[in-house]
Amino acid sequence: MSKEVKNLSLKEAVQVNESRFVQDLKVPLIINGNKSCRGWYNLVVSIRDVSLYSKGIKPHRNWRITDVKKYFGISGNPETVLSKLEFIKSSLV
Repeated sequence: MSKEVKNLSLKEAVQVNESRFVQDLKVPLIINGNKSCRGWYNLVVSIRDVSLYSKGIKPHRNWRITDVKKYFGISGNPETVLSKLEFIKSSLV
């Protein structure tokens, strides 16, 4: 089962660099005594939530995919958004 990871276009890469996500990468966060940052946490949780949403499950009542798209500065359908989020994650690791 191989997934195709979608690369970001130049326009989307610029939008991601100007998004709230990049600002939150600098905000420290402590999770169970371990250091992390708010942007990384939001990225991992968003991948989980979009994965559920692409299978027809809404993560919680007030969750909207539009909020994820605005936060990361990306666009597309749920499968494309998931692929782009995974690309961002693999770029940061």
